[in-house]
Amino acid sequence: MSLISKLRQAAQSWRRRPGGRKTTRRHAITMEQLDHRRLLSVNFSGNVATDFPATEQPGVVVFNSSNTPNIQHPIIPPNLQPYISVSGFDLSEIRVSYDSSNDTLYLGLNQPSANPANPNGPSVIAGDADNNGTAGTVNPAVSAAAPGFTEFYGLGGPETMAAFLDLTGSGIPNIVAGYSSQPPPATPTNPAPVKQYQVAVAIPNISNPQGEPSFGTPLPNNTGNVYLVQTPAHPSLEFTITHFSQVYAAATGHALTPSSVIGVGAFAGSPDDIGISDAFFPPNTFTLAQATEPTPNPTPSPPVLINPHEHRIIDTSHRDLIRATVLGTSGFPVSQINPATVTLDGAPALAHIYRKLPHNEFLAETFVFRANQLSLPSGLTTATLTGQTNGGTTFESQATVLNIPFTARLFGRIKQYMGGGSIYGALAKVEKRNPSTVISALSQSTPAISANPAARGLAAIPVDYAPVVHSARKAEVKRPVVSVQREAPPVEKHAVPTRVRYSMSDYVDHVVSHAHKA
Repeated sequence: MSLISKLRQAAQSWRRRPGGRKTTRRHAITMEQLDHRRLLSVNFSGNVATDFPATEQPGVVVFNSSNTPNIQHPIIPPNLQPYISVSGFDLSEIRVSYDSSNDTLYLGLNQPSANPANPNGPSVIAGDADNNGTAGTVNPAVSAAAPGFTEFYGLGGPETMAAFLDLTGSGIPNIVAGYSSQPPPATPTNPAPVKQYQVAVAIPNISNPQGEPSFGTPLPNNTGNVYLVQTPAHPSLEFTITHFSQVYAAATGHALTPSSVIGVGAFAGSPDDIGISDAFFPPNTFTLAQATEPTPNPTPSPPVLINPHEHRIIDTSHRDLIRATVLGTSGFPVSQINPATVTLDGAPALAHIYRKLPHNEFLAETFVFRANQLSLPSGLTTATLTGQTNGGTTFESQATVLNIPFTARLFGRIKQYMGGGSIYGALAKVEKRNPSTVISALSQSTPAISANPAARGLAAIPVDYAPVVHSARKAEVKRPVVSVQREAPPVEKHAVPTRVRYSMSDYVDHVVSHAHKA
């Protein structure tokens, strides 16, 4: 459906119908229900090392065996070691990142390589207890060696994998996020409900308060997105805690600041992977500033005027000089621009000059470019001026221009782009104030003069826009050149001053009279 059709349809739906009643056009809305294991955040792909790059400092905090002592990895009993090299409930890394723009804490739990002989290989799938490459199924050899060995898809049943946060610095968890070991209760309409990701108040272990906590009161307002696909290409568990500053304030009574210290640990396991112990990742601490993604500096975009003296018309087929004036502002003084870095759509600046424009308290800077060096399409297009400041900050500004190659020969296109009139419609007012500003033309071979009937001076001089052809070489189109014929200065009738002339005459007469007497 075209834009005009959509606008007409919208207008008809708003029009008041007879009887004073308004009718509202209703459309059927089709909504897709998202499965909890599908991608809910563009930041998550199920690959923790990719989504939380360790090279992003600050922005990502990484904890692993190199900086976390006493990590408890699942122990695989001898009868299962021939079939299971590593458990899918093992934890090798915790990575954390915080986005201050949306107040969200991002966490990723990474698993070790599925093949211990290749530590840099693909990770074991989170929750794939027997490491057979498919979550929710058990290798028959494992079932034979350990009858009752069970595995659930989506960390269901009594399986658990979660992270816990210590926000008070006491070493005791305050918040827990992930999949609880307690499956949701069955209902008459849903006898086997799917376990959901949740954020909850942590209940410390009575015998070991600094150990693995339990899930307490849910915090649905802080339960963010989760990614759990459980495939070899997307093996890891990733999730978020939203409105994190509220969680921190509720637990500590203090506002969240960049210097706030946070402890994070994790745990995972299942009572049904018979003989395999659980994993526990002791808590580590970090400051919020370490995990905070740097706020990118927006690219400055100062106002720019391109060829305003020629009404933004340019001709990239000629060596015309294009002027681009950057207007200074209170936050962007033009004196900080490095002229050597300024380009206009690929063309380097040929010159620059500082100027003081009327009605502008800030200094402006005009850069000059050669038109035939610009990489611009024909017609109405956007020209981009870029450069850097002396401090290395890149800036970029854009302006709309009208590029008409071989303008001197293509008056029909000028008429098309400028409204179809014999005079540029947009410039009629300008010409009225200043007749010499605009020149109209009927064809390329007809001399043109201003269409203003009161044109005077230069505006009334005929100008021939026809291309100049030289027999010795190819046709060369030149820009219009106006030749003004000036009057010759009046000839002085008496080149010698009057008094000098009379004096010279008397002297000549006197010489002549004496010559005759002699």
